[in-house]
Amino acid sequence: RLFSERVGLSPSPAMADLLLAKLRELQATVESTEPEASILPTCLSLLDQLGTVLGGGGPPPLTTREDRYGGVEIEVPISAADTPHALGVELSRRIEQWAAAGKRGLWLKIPLECAAFAGSAAVQGFQFHHAKPEYVEMTRWLPTDQPSPLPAYAFTQVGVGGVVVNSAGHVLMVQERVSPTAKMQGSWKLPGGLADPGEDFADTVAREVREETGIAASLSNGGGVVSLRHSHGFRFGVGDLYVVVKLVCEGSDEIQMDERELAGARWVPWEEVRAMVAPPSAESFDGKVSQTNLDFISSALSGALIAGTPTPSSRPGVSSMVYTARAAET
Repeated sequence: RLFSERVGLSPSPAMADLLLAKLRELQATVESTEPEASILPTCLSLLDQLGTVLGGGGPPPLTTREDRYGGVEIEVPISAADTPHALGVELSRRIEQWAAAGKRGLWLKIPLECAAFAGSAAVQGFQFHHAKPEYVEMTRWLPTDQPSPLPAYAFTQVGVGGVVVNSAGHVLMVQERVSPTAKMQGSWKLPGGLADPGEDFADTVAREVREETGIAASLSNGGGVVSLRHSHGFRFGVGDLYVVVKLVCEGSDEIQMDERELAGARWVPWEEVRAMVAPPSAESFDGKVSQTNLDFISSALSGALIAGTPTPSSRPGVSSMVYTARAAET
């Protein structure tokens, strides 16, 4: 009733639901902080803001683009940060239009500056898809007669390890200052880490080796991908691809260890690596090498390697690297 009197219009069912949710949220906030305060002045301000939108004014328009799958990509303008309630009404109106037009998946990108709008979107059926430092992406599947096929966000991280070999044939091995598990604390392992966006496997290994040990290494003169391990259930529930790459030391092999990351780093002869292996049942791997790392190193030193070749992509501005096993020598 107050909406109709203040604005001069009757709200649609979807708009009424959104308005009631906002007013209840506002009432709960006021009652928890100022029990004796009245929410009426704030309600009137909210209704005035909504009335401005319905009258043709209000927040900057949502940026929209139809995708190839019958859906709509929506982006909230940063300039709408001060009008989250009015923006919620605008989104409600657009959803009704898209549903009537048979649209399917909705993708809503909300910049950090407009984070307050995420609550309005959630009230209208949007769910969180993923978040980055500068935005959050939400989705809603409009058809009610079929489950949503919208793809989940990326759920696999890429880690790399480097079998770096110097001119003497020794392998670069490191001890992490803090290992992921207590059992592996103090163990000798391959240098490496997680890939950054846009990095190829070899680029990640070369960067990590350089940052941790000061050693410059590359694929030149005998490098290549050694193997790939795929695991599940890592941190935050993601999968893990661990790619081992053989690199060759370039120039000086003098180690300049990053003491913030590592407790030890040295070149180890193959025979010594084999002698340091501990059985999987060992209670501690302190000062030891795991059988898995031994297998990686053995494959790098004597097995066939996988070569990467840059390949054109069908997507503009996107680079691809295709990895293929090298033909056996005859």
